[in-house]
Amino acid sequence: MVVVAGYKIKLPHYHQLIPYKKGRGLTGLKNLGNTCYMNSILQCLSNTYFLNEFFHDSSYKMHLNRNNKTQGKIGEELAAVIKALWTGQYKCIASKNLRYVVGQYERQFGGIEQQDSHEFLTILMDWLHSDLQTIQMQISTSIDKLPPSEKAWVEHFKGKRSYISELFYGQIKSTVKCTRCQNESATYETFSNLSLELPQDFNICNLDNCLDMYFHGEKVRGWYCPECKSNQDAIKKLAISRLPSILVVHFKRFYADPDAIATVYRKKQTLVKFPLSELNMSPYLARTEVNRNKRLTTYRYHLYGVSNHYGSMESGHYTAFCLNNVHQKWFKFDDYNVSSIDASDVQASAAYILFYSCLPDRPQSDVR
Repeated sequence: MVVVAGYKIKLPHYHQLIPYKKGRGLTGLKNLGNTCYMNSILQCLSNTYFLNEFFHDSSYKMHLNRNNKTQGKIGEELAAVIKALWTGQYKCIASKNLRYVVGQYERQFGGIEQQDSHEFLTILMDWLHSDLQTIQMQISTSIDKLPPSEKAWVEHFKGKRSYISELFYGQIKSTVKCTRCQNESATYETFSNLSLELPQDFNICNLDNCLDMYFHGEKVRGWYCPECKSNQDAIKKLAISRLPSILVVHFKRFYADPDAIATVYRKKQTLVKFPLSELNMSPYLARTEVNRNKRLTTYRYHLYGVSNHYGSMESGHYTAFCLNNVHQKWFKFDDYNVSSIDASDVQASAAYILFYSCLPDRPQSDVR
């Protein structure tokens, strides 16, 4: 047991600790048998500054939900991993308890086969939100009198929010417009990450190209228009109705080969050029929802983490590039190996998931 920032950490939870004087946040994770996908995501979450601070404060336990499926266990184990990674005392740790617990609720993550880091992250976010979903949303009027986007938000979370939903979750507005009578119908969907297609037959593209493709309108045939009372051609368009503080972007690199006789998955090796700072998301905001997003001080995001994938779907390896908040430098996390890298090396064709934040690097006030 060690004490970090005044809090006791029960390090025996994590077996095979290797003593080694390292800088804070520069501890690696032992590969427990094709768990590089998990290690990559854990390092990116560990370097999410406000999530790190939240779990270092023992008061987070007051918000644990013991009545859900995972009974707060995922949140507890992730907190223990993050604390251990930031002691600065060890070259690497083995997060066996966390792997065991996630394997109890999703068997594929408890085995020794390689898994997809995006799938793991998406499920992990839902688990963490549920584990910390104890804060009642403050609604000034009846739910039926709320604007449609806000009503959909409250209904999705069943009237209770969490620190995870406040940090990572956003909302997409989907509008379908009849080309005959111009009638519009809107629906809303929450997200914890944006999953973007890559342009076909391009070796290099920009992140803006992927975002433009995602939010560009598409024709829909045979849409039933309630105004015309018949099937009509329509235009479907997406826009962001609520920006998250932490924006996670996933590239759809894997696809089923249409020419293969059996189901064979290929990988797009496209180099996506993405900014390390000043990612402007204001062009993708729904015009009707600008006031709702004024809770954010800026619509410009800076990059602090990348989950990389090398190789093929059948035989691949994951690493992470993370911007360390203490050292203000980029580091490569390759399971138990941690090494510094130049900022110019962060942009690579292996980039699979990007982690952006519009929050300050360090708290100027109580952001929570």
